[in-house]
Amino acid sequence: MRDAIELEWAGVPSVALIHTAMAGSADSMKRLSGVPDYPYLTVTYPHIPTAHWTADEAKEIAKALAPKVIKALTKKRA
Repeated sequence: MRDAIELEWAGVPSVALIHTAMAGSADSMKRLSGVPDYPYLTVTYPHIPTAHWTADEAKEIAKALAPKVIKALTKKRA
């Protein structure tokens, strides 16, 4: 989360991908960083939070999230 926020501060459009199990920590980092409304995308179960996924799982997640990542990276920033 913090990496994406710092990249944004440096002018690099970024998207954080967070497992839903880590959403509370991501939200805390957003608040501590002073950007409570910074968006992120989520990966959820049945994919495990440790990201030790098979190649097929990783492809499935990438296929599902890629359009959302593109949309987030290409939207106008305030």
